Amino acid sequence: GQVVMSQSIMIDTAIAAGATTFNVGVIPKNSQLLTATIRTGVVNNNVTSCTVSMGKTASVAYFLAAQDGQALAEYSTLATGSLDEADRFGSDTQIIATVTTVGAVDATPTGQTTVTFTYLQANNLSDATAA
Repeated sequence: GQVVMSQSIMIDTAIAAGATTFNVGVIPKNSQLLTATIRTGVVNNNVTSCTVSMGKTASVAYFLAAQDGQALAEYSTLATGSLDEADRFGSDTQIIATVTTVGAVDATPTGQTTVTFTYLQANNLSDATAA
């Protein structure tokens, strides 16, 4: 059997305009990614917009991209084609969250989002062979 592991951070999204990256955690080599989740529990009140994305360091392809940080919501993806290494990570890999805000920060700023991923650690999947 295997144990499902998770790593998670809570991000204060009431930040100055621009893109800010946060380290969520490291998925170990040979692990299998199961889910990626972005949950906004306190909406961001920047004047224009706030989005939250989650993916790998140095990758332009996010697991979850541009999710609305100005709405109470949960966005989640199961291991699908959007998770290019979902079955087997070839090395320890930093998972990041990027918060992109546009507009001035409110006089009494709010915004809080939790970013989580789940995985099977060192699952060591191998290609199946015919029985």
